[in-house]
Amino acid sequence: MQTLLSYLRKNPTAMLSKILRWLKKLKVWRIVSLASSIVGLLCYALSSSFKYLLGNWSWWKMLLYIVFSFIICLAVLFTPARSSSISFRLESHLAFLVLIITSVCSFLFDNMVKGKPDAYSLISWAAFATMSLGLSNLTQFGFQIDLLYFFCGGLTVQLMKMKLWLVTVGGCFSYSLLQLRHYPSHTDRENLRFQDQNQVIIQVNDSGIVSSSSHEEANAVDSTLGTSLEDEDLRFQDHLLTQSNSPSQDGSVDDGLIIEQQLINCIKELEKENEMLVPMVSSHVDKYLKAVFDSKEVADDPDINLVMNSLPSEIMRRLKETVKLMMNVSFMEECNDIYSKWRREFLDECLRALGLQFQTPNNEGVENWLKTCKAAAKILFPNERSICDYFFSEFSVIADVSFQKVCKELTTGLLSFADTTITTESHLPNLLSNIVPKMLESLDELIGEISTMMLFPKFLCVPDLEDFRKKLYILCSLRNIIYTNDVEAPVTDGGLHLITKRAMNYILDNSDNIGNSSFWVVIGRMIELLGSELEVKSKDYYTDPALGYIFMINNLSYIEQKTRDLKLDDDWFRQNTAKVEQKCNLYLRSSWSKMVEFLKVETNESAEADVAGELMKEKLHLFNLHFEETCTMQSTWTVCDKQLRERIVKFIEEFLLPEYGKFSDRFHVVFGNQAYEYIKFGFLDIQNCLSHLFLLDEEMNVEYKKNV
Repeated sequence: MQTLLSYLRKNPTAMLSKILRWLKKLKVWRIVSLASSIVGLLCYALSSSFKYLLGNWSWWKMLLYIVFSFIICLAVLFTPARSSSISFRLESHLAFLVLIITSVCSFLFDNMVKGKPDAYSLISWAAFATMSLGLSNLTQFGFQIDLLYFFCGGLTVQLMKMKLWLVTVGGCFSYSLLQLRHYPSHTDRENLRFQDQNQVIIQVNDSGIVSSSSHEEANAVDSTLGTSLEDEDLRFQDHLLTQSNSPSQDGSVDDGLIIEQQLINCIKELEKENEMLVPMVSSHVDKYLKAVFDSKEVADDPDINLVMNSLPSEIMRRLKETVKLMMNVSFMEECNDIYSKWRREFLDECLRALGLQFQTPNNEGVENWLKTCKAAAKILFPNERSICDYFFSEFSVIADVSFQKVCKELTTGLLSFADTTITTESHLPNLLSNIVPKMLESLDELIGEISTMMLFPKFLCVPDLEDFRKKLYILCSLRNIIYTNDVEAPVTDGGLHLITKRAMNYILDNSDNIGNSSFWVVIGRMIELLGSELEVKSKDYYTDPALGYIFMINNLSYIEQKTRDLKLDDDWFRQNTAKVEQKCNLYLRSSWSKMVEFLKVETNESAEADVAGELMKEKLHLFNLHFEETCTMQSTWTVCDKQLRERIVKFIEEFLLPEYGKFSDRFHVVFGNQAYEYIKFGFLDIQNCLSHLFLLDEEMNVEYKKNV
């Protein structure tokens, strides 16, 4: 960047030249012309001049004006681009038509429009002048410049009617448009290819005098001296090379366009070598990949100067000098685009020749992806860097930018395939144990190799490479956390597992690295995998199923709270909530269903009263025994979230108390006042015992809140 800034300070007109060249592009002028015509037609319809000429609006006037405006806009929008082969007959007829129209408009304006013009009239004439300027840069019919003169003159006259000194405003506006009109357009570079009859050939004689001649004169010289058109072209290139030590400092666009054409010509000459070079590079890459992937032998170091050494040295020298000249006339962007397009096409040809297509996410596609990464890191990119360093040896920043452009398309394709593969792979264990580690290893190598080639780290080829590598690393690290075996479970209280804390904290700490990518789909699946692993561990750790369910309730609830701010879809949260509810129901059944069964006494009406009474006493005794035992044991268990603990206790009360109430009423009917001798727990006693379940230690509560 410092090199670029220093260059711009030495060439103060560079930025202005770039802006003017951008303004002269065909697409820009077409948009400007269309917008100007629309503004001009609208403002003229609202102006006082229109009212003086045609009177008040009526429906047929409005319809005709809309049709006329639509035709004008279509003509501007679809006007043919510049061409050097315009029919003289068509041009003359159009010029005559414009002459008649402008003459009639001048006559009507002078004789019918009275008073000072309003703002709408001034804006419309300025807009029509801008439209004419755009048309003059889009086509070569010849009449556009006449329209430009007409509207600029009309605008100036109207300004003078308002205030005489406003002639300076009209003059400045007209002068600006005319200067922009005569500034060389972006399409001039295309015209150079077609102006065979007027092509200028520059020659340098022994005395150093530069002479020029037309194409016809050059042919006459060819017939006399026996030289060919190619020899003349070489003389022209040699003349350009003589200017390399004293480049023009005025940012001349004409010189830049000519030099740019020479750059294109040199590249076309080098492209002819691809028929020989592409098979050579492909063979070298194929041999290296077979040694790396298919054999156990150590592969030889690849040749990182293969392409550079195989290209014709003389053409390479001329191309390098042409690049230098383009830099000196502020054609850096154009040079970059032409160069990077040339090299990208070469890389594409090599990959096609090698058969390294990886469009479909499958095993073969992944294998080709890995091979492409290896080929790019070890052979293709190093070769491109050596070529880039040769051409841009005096412009280190430009060298990095050019190399980045060359590599960008291939690396973007690699990332797109990898992202699709990872987010669509249905078999998660295969993804985590096979695909992700291999892709991560390949990306590490690719990024490392590219980093060593870059002089300026901020130009690291495609920053998404590093971002994607971080995502793969997150998946690998998360897998290692989930499958670790060095963490003991909370066997006694069924609380949070350390693996759950580590996994969820790791996801939250790296959520910024995941960003808004599709990787959240994989993260959601990995959290489900964590739940499955916890399910297996709960069965291994706990012999009491109820404690295992409490363990799962704790961990699943913790996962749900930690993921509230993550970018997981709503379906994931609904499924996780459903899992928690399922575990709560299973806990109730395993722990309290048996006690509810104790409260159900089924006797025949013919049975004796004392038999029914004894049965109810036995049932009540068993209930009291199991209830007290269960409450004592589960008071040592842990539910880490206070609100969740209250919900579970409420579920138990709703499940147990109604049945206990029915049994108690029936017991009183059978035993009367003697019932109090056998009923150990009243309603308040049961509620009090249940309130002491899952007593949450205060320190544990503080730690839980910290984690959440």
